[in-house]
Amino acid sequence: MRTIHRHSRGVSLVEAMVALAVMAFGMLAVVGVQSTLRYNADVARQRSEATRIGQERLDELRSFTVIDSVGGQRAWADIANDVRVESGLNATYQVRSEVVALADSPAKVIRVTVSWADRAAPSANDLNQHVMLATSIAGAAPGLSGTLAVRPGIAAVAPVRRPMKRHPTIPVQAKDLGNGQSAFVPPFKPQIAIVFNNVTGVVTGLCTFNYDTSNDAITPGDVQSCANTITGQLLSGFVRFQQSSGAGDLTAADVENPLGPALNLRMQLSLSSSGHPQSPYCIDDASSYSVSGGQLPFATYFCVIYSNNVGTWSGISTVEPRSSFGSSWVISDDDSGSGPGADTRYRVCRYTPATSNSQSVPNQDHPLNYAGVSGNLVNQNFVVIRSIKHCPADVAADPSHGDLVNSNTLQHQP
Repeated sequence: MRTIHRHSRGVSLVEAMVALAVMAFGMLAVVGVQSTLRYNADVARQRSEATRIGQERLDELRSFTVIDSVGGQRAWADIANDVRVESGLNATYQVRSEVVALADSPAKVIRVTVSWADRAAPSANDLNQHVMLATSIAGAAPGLSGTLAVRPGIAAVAPVRRPMKRHPTIPVQAKDLGNGQSAFVPPFKPQIAIVFNNVTGVVTGLCTFNYDTSNDAITPGDVQSCANTITGQLLSGFVRFQQSSGAGDLTAADVENPLGPALNLRMQLSLSSSGHPQSPYCIDDASSYSVSGGQLPFATYFCVIYSNNVGTWSGISTVEPRSSFGSSWVISDDDSGSGPGADTRYRVCRYTPATSNSQSVPNQDHPLNYAGVSGNLVNQNFVVIRSIKHCPADVAADPSHGDLVNSNTLQHQP
């Protein structure tokens, strides 16, 4: 006889339902893991893209070509706070550049923050993710950057090494005082010394003495009381003279290295910027005694500009005639070559690569008017010619064809 076990009915159905429930929970866990993985992958991708954008922004800030602000050129002085928006592959990024300027030595600390909203953000304006990159950019001339790759050593190995391991705008005759400063005594003014910071080139003192000294003899004790009393910048150069009055106009070769002699002069620096504690101090070696008898072939000048609160200056430098033992000369545009005083009329040209006075060039290239100068300027040179002549033009140097110097000039005065 067959026995029927009624109590086992429905067991298979319950087991199946339990198995389905367990599988459902497992599937939910898998879906959750996949969602987390997709979110993390998105964030990693966005973070990588944000890092690239931030690095590109830093590279853009580093790619300046000049120090001072010049129209049409990227300048170190123009690096400032900035906020911009950039579109990425699957996010929109806010790129914020924050700049802190350091005065000594001149540098700018840059912090670039790239922010964005990921898929978990409540809204597109809730920038809940970010990466930050930081660096510092020195206020160094880009032209000197290549010297970092030059192996130091003797001149034959490293010809571009800085003289005396100090700022290149410090006169090479200046004596290193051994305390991070150098003192320069102009040979024609032995009662004066200009003190420089060796690293930055900043003028930190303008000393006067009641005795004569020299670059060889000066000591730290001589400038101890005046070495750190000012902050200033140097403007220096030469004034050459081409006194030819023969037929024909001058060429670039005529003013490349004119023989002189020099005339008595005074350098003037008129500032258009404000906030300077004192007027500029200029000295030169074209005195009545030094130019007498045609002994001086060219004049040398140095000007110290006292810094204002932003550490820049703007203005124009000019060459002013002075009488010399009863004789005098004037600056004139008269090119007739005749009439009273014809042999005393001159015009002043400045050496510059610019092709016109309206062309904007960096301050170191000797513009008509200096604007926002933030460092020392050297080799700001002039040539004085007869008023019957005109300032000669030249083209860029071409060493491969033996042309080593660009002697281009533009009329500076009148």
